[in-house]
Amino acid sequence: MAAEQVEMHQALEEAFGRIFSAFEGSRFERRSDLVVILLPGIPVPQFSGAWVCEDSEAAAAALPEALAEVDAAGEWPWVQTRLGHDRIRRAAFALGLTHTELVPGMVVRPDSFVEVRADIDIGPIAQDEVDETNRLLAASFNAPIELFSRFSEGVQRIPEARWYVARAKGRVVSTAVGFAGREATGIFNVATPSRYRGRGYGAAVTSHALREGFDEGSRFGYLQSSTIGHGVYRRLGFCDVEEYTLLTRPLAHTP
Repeated sequence: MAAEQVEMHQALEEAFGRIFSAFEGSRFERRSDLVVILLPGIPVPQFSGAWVCEDSEAAAAALPEALAEVDAAGEWPWVQTRLGHDRIRRAAFALGLTHTELVPGMVVRPDSFVEVRADIDIGPIAQDEVDETNRLLAASFNAPIELFSRFSEGVQRIPEARWYVARAKGRVVSTAVGFAGREATGIFNVATPSRYRGRGYGAAVTSHALREGFDEGSRFGYLQSSTIGHGVYRRLGFCDVEEYTLLTRPLAHTP
């Protein structure tokens, strides 16, 4: 299990580092046992704050400065920790980051992958589908469309990122992004609006992205799961290998 944790996290860092590089003014900077991250204008957990690499005194000591940089940029800071990072979680709590969210880290390998299909057409997004798909993402995640419009502009500049849509009767009904890393395929931004859920669309578009990745030589697929998607990913053959804890200030005080 420990080896899978390391492999998955290394692939996740590779993907995020590449994604952040597509945005002007962003930061994804390794500092000793922390990665300091900043993506201005996109207030998403994990996009501004610090990722903990090692649960060390050095990481705990560097945390206040990292969070101060995010505050100075006008963004809301988050800290991402992993299993066993008790020291850094205590340090984050002492700094007022008492709100926590658990995010499973999941991995699937070709021999455990359960491919699924649905009665829909799945393929790369067309340029004239971008606005419709951003509206779908906004509705699915209950977030402003401007957030997804800005993020999608960066994603489309990254050769390793493949943006897929599922279409039914001429309408986009689900979407996902696959990231083709050196040895793994990451799955991001899986979304299906509530009116289309329960029909297997999200599972099918995720399955499609994984199949392309495995056919091109990926040794494993990985993702960080939402609560609503966890059971879907388990049915595709994913298993939990890591548990991320996200910490921030109490959200009731978010500006």
